[in-house]
Amino acid sequence: MRVKVILNPCADLGRGFQQKKLIETEGEKWSGLDLTVTDRPGHARKLARLAAAEGYDVVVAAGGDGTVHEVVNGLKDDGDSGVKLGVIPVGSGNDFAYAMNIPEEVPLAVERIFQGRSCPIDLAEVVDDRGINILFGNNLGVGFDANVVIRVRAVKRLHGFPRYFWGVLKTLALDFRPFQFQMRFDDESLAQDVLFVAFGLGARHGGGFMLTPNAQNDDNLIDTCTVRPMNQLMALFLLNSAVHGTHVEKPQVTMRQSRQIEISCSEPLPVHIDGEVFANPHDDVHRLTIRSVRGAIDVMV
Repeated sequence: MRVKVILNPCADLGRGFQQKKLIETEGEKWSGLDLTVTDRPGHARKLARLAAAEGYDVVVAAGGDGTVHEVVNGLKDDGDSGVKLGVIPVGSGNDFAYAMNIPEEVPLAVERIFQGRSCPIDLAEVVDDRGINILFGNNLGVGFDANVVIRVRAVKRLHGFPRYFWGVLKTLALDFRPFQFQMRFDDESLAQDVLFVAFGLGARHGGGFMLTPNAQNDDNLIDTCTVRPMNQLMALFLLNSAVHGTHVEKPQVTMRQSRQIEISCSEPLPVHIDGEVFANPHDDVHRLTIRSVRGAIDVMV
């Protein structure tokens, strides 16, 4: 079995790169692996596409959710290559790995690549009004949730869940406001003031928030968490309950499961995909269509 590992040296603020030697050593215990290090944003996607063309059996994202996102899209750029996805979670959030029950300990994650089984999972396709078409494997957020991700990019002294939670506090203080959305969930249409909408194929978001706690990555459904406007204190309490997934019981929260969702807004939408910024307000994105893609990729689990 030929295995290509794509390592993001910037994952978890550079801490992921410290695992390079360990990944190579653990790979040598099995049939060996080829490791390549990315050198810029978007490089993992290009390397994954190249690895698929070169005939690798498994292409491994060694990094966080952003690295997994790039590798997934690279493997699907030329259609269904049949190449399996592996994950070594050395990033900050590692929400995709959590959903797939992939351990964060490098030796166990490497063993899973060589000794595990492949499992087909769903992806979701996103199309915006710029004509950009992209896939995600774990989550997407529009509104407050995305503004948190935008602010987290400037936080350099924290990592993991504390880094994301600091972004939550900053956004609560500086950019806390609702959006007027027009939305369609399959056959249900509505116009509503909304604080944010979180979309999940997996349960966990932001390294610790169980925003879509019942999400499954093999049911051909996208779980959504729609949160209506409230004050900052109520929002803080709600997000605290989201750590345990009990926010679903709150009257300001509506949970849905859908195969296709459309969302639009008269003002530009802030959007994150798999924990990475997809659209800043200055990108002038006003409309998204998100649909489930059943059994789109095989993952080593």
